[in-house]
Amino acid sequence: MRQLSARKKRVSSLLGAGALLIGGVAAPALLAAAPASAATCTVGVACTVTGTAALTGGTLSITPPPVIGWTGTLTGVTKDLVDLTAADETYNVDDATGATSGWNVGVSATTFTSTTPTAATLPDTGTFSTNGSLTSATAITAPTATCTSGTGTCLLPTNGVTYPVAITTGAAVTPVIIYNAADLTGVGSIDIGGSTAAAPVGWWLALSPTTAPGTYTSTITFTLSSGPGAP
Repeated sequence: MRQLSARKKRVSSLLGAGALLIGGVAAPALLAAAPASAATCTVGVACTVTGTAALTGGTLSITPPPVIGWTGTLTGVTKDLVDLTAADETYNVDDATGATSGWNVGVSATTFTSTTPTAATLPDTGTFSTNGSLTSATAITAPTATCTSGTGTCLLPTNGVTYPVAITTGAAVTPVIIYNAADLTGVGSIDIGGSTAAAPVGWWLALSPTTAPGTYTSTITFTLSSGPGAP
């Protein structure tokens, strides 16, 4: 009887152990599904996966010259002054939108006004202009466009502006387009002009024989718009 009782205990223990083992294996399958596995390639059978890149368009931006300035001595005759500061002979347009719709740069300026030594203004028409020359205010040369160094490749702009560009000054004047990029051009970071370029940006100021001495100031505003616009 004692042997039979001992055997029953061993059988009970084994059944109990089996129940625990089965429960241990089954529980994870019931609690969480197994992760999906990738496609399996076999010898002679190719398999593919999907590659996805989510890209967001960047911005269209301009970096204008830090300042535009002129110095000169009045001589009693008509005189054209050009800004010869190297940093002022360029501006940068960066089209990172990916839209390839072109762009245009506009400039407007308030009346050049002096308060010392006497109150005076320069005429709103025929005074301020720009082109791609540092030697002639009447040159029809466009400023050189180059890909900004160190930024990789770019797609240079096809510029349709005719030079020189006369910029009428005054209050609330409409910006004048001074450079543009046709559709599908002008993509990436692009320098317009530059002190080492074949054609730097020339900012010109025309003085008449009656111009009064003084320090003249104007607020010059750069605008940047999508599309080549209408120069």
